[in-house]
Amino acid sequence: NHRMKSLSFMRREAINWILILLPLICLIFVHDNLPRFAPFPVNSEQNIFYLLMFNFCVSILVYSKLLIKPVIDPKTTLHSNLRTLHRFKTLILFFISLLSLSYISQKLGIPLNWTKIGFIAAMLFITVLGNLYPTLKHNYFVGLKNAWTLSDELIWNRTHRFAGKVFFWGGLAGTIYGIFFNVTIVPYMPAISVGYVFGLVLIPHIYSYILHRKLQVH
Repeated sequence: NHRMKSLSFMRREAINWILILLPLICLIFVHDNLPRFAPFPVNSEQNIFYLLMFNFCVSILVYSKLLIKPVIDPKTTLHSNLRTLHRFKTLILFFISLLSLSYISQKLGIPLNWTKIGFIAAMLFITVLGNLYPTLKHNYFVGLKNAWTLSDELIWNRTHRFAGKVFFWGGLAGTIYGIFFNVTIVPYMPAISVGYVFGLVLIPHIYSYILHRKLQVH
């Protein structure tokens, strides 16, 4: 029984391990075409190694948190959230891995518009989150956590259904914009993108507060 559980765990987590290691594996094959590694960079070209190491550490931290914390959190309905948590974990690791691969590709001189690709990838990430949010059961470490959603399971469920729609359609609109328009010519586009994402996150939080007030009145 223990062996079956171990094999099941390995099969389930294999894709996540591949996503974490993929940039490092690519680095092994292309390192001769990249700037020389230096413990203390002498120019900006060598910063790629530090960006890759940073992304690798973030991947490990995210993976460890989503793997371990559901087990030790006494408030988590682990079995209800298990499938969604696996999808969250894989989605986040995929995005970080894609970001690392884009760094490597840029340094290799591959003629692609990585700003556009990164923007589209971020919007797709939000779109997929929109599909996952409605499936999240009430818990204390993944999802839209505030005083109102954590205090009432009804508010949690309604807020995450609403957030799913906001994220899905908001992310889809951003994806379509990124595909058909040049995002690099828009002045202050990074600030606009951050503001747009902040707005998508803020709207469901406001909704949860309004719902809380309505339920108090009734």
